[in-house]
Amino acid sequence: GFPSAVAFYEGRLWWAGKGTIVGSISDAFDSFDPTVIGDSGVINRTIGEGPIDRINFLLPIQRLICGAQGNGFSVRSSAFDEIITPSNLNIKAITTQGSDNIAGVKVDISGIYVQQGGTRLFEFAYNPDIFDYQTSELTVLVPEQCIVGVTKLAVQRKLDTRIHCVLEDGTVGLLV
Repeated sequence: GFPSAVAFYEGRLWWAGKGTIVGSISDAFDSFDPTVIGDSGVINRTIGEGPIDRINFLLPIQRLICGAQGNGFSVRSSAFDEIITPSNLNIKAITTQGSDNIAGVKVDISGIYVQQGGTRLFEFAYNPDIFDYQTSELTVLVPEQCIVGVTKLAVQRKLDTRIHCVLEDGTVGLLV
């Protein structure tokens, strides 16, 4: 059960699951030695909001986005564009649209994920008015596109950006 999500972000290996997020020692991806003191030390925090026993994905985009069962979180420093350290880590809920147990995908500085229930796609997009990410539904115009359930996401960047949704019935839904 732990970790249920893994990512590299800002020179650390991040593990998340069971309501906890852990970042390795800075630039030492295989070291989680708790005796290292200072800004390069291990980061070990609990996420104390909503149903978070399972963290389904970590997306290393402009911020580290954490997709949990009932919420989406922005893992960030306390100051804008500052590197995350043990003393300035800040975790804020940015949505109550929970995620399904499917890895999210990165598209530039945005992230795409499958909503809890497996039938709708949402996007984490940076909003400069609030200095953080917020979500919007991508399947709002054609909600029946993924009604059978999504099992996997993939991104195609050439010739155009397309999101491929592998569906439970073996077909592929395409978001252009």
